[in-house]
Amino acid sequence: MTPLTWMVTRDFVSGITQVRLAGALTDAALVRLAPVLRRCLVEEPLALLVELDEVDIASPIGLRVFAILQGGGVGHRPALHLCARPDTPAGRIARYGVSGLVSVQDSLVEAAKMVETGPRSAYRWHQYLAPHPRSPNRARRLIDAACRSWQLAALADEAMVIGSELVSNAVEHAGTELDLTTTRQAGAIRISVRDRAASPPKPVGRVVPDHGARRGRGLAIVEALASDWGYATADDGKTVWAALRLPD
Repeated sequence: MTPLTWMVTRDFVSGITQVRLAGALTDAALVRLAPVLRRCLVEEPLALLVELDEVDIASPIGLRVFAILQGGGVGHRPALHLCARPDTPAGRIARYGVSGLVSVQDSLVEAAKMVETGPRSAYRWHQYLAPHPRSPNRARRLIDAACRSWQLAALADEAMVIGSELVSNAVEHAGTELDLTTTRQAGAIRISVRDRAASPPKPVGRVVPDHGARRGRGLAIVEALASDWGYATADDGKTVWAALRLPD
């Protein structure tokens, strides 16, 4: 059997992430693929499209792992579409085995058109940012507008500080173009910043009080304010994210 390979293409403006698979979708391959898909979801795309035309599938049970990725609850979750031509073995298996659990489309092009022409998620806000000193302020404005649109104005100040610190850190240390994505999920506001530098973020240090400081203190502030935070690296960059839990 041919080992499973994949190629990931990201478009943060449209919100579409495409994953092209080729090879045998075995249990061992799924174990290797799972962290790749998790990294894609950390970036908060509007939709995740997975192409199966060149995949060998022994059983539809293996495809059911994709149904788990869809999640649920109130708030933003990326729409998941499996894409395979009906005349391919993978296409027939997908339509037979998981079409009631996961959306199955004929091609990446068809699925992308469906996402682009469909309703936009009210729970996902995105903005491209240049590596510029003014970008943290732009991030604050977007996050403030997003929080108010979700009737979460009481959390806007903390969310804006978290977002501006993530962007400031990326501007200073990565120095590349950025994509800021803010989403409301079940129980939390999530803020993600994607840059084009694959190196991990700087370690978090202890927050030292400095009431005269005009700017933040990087990821230490994020750790102090956020309910949780983390990062995921890829060959073409990394995503640093933070979550702010909603009040009960």
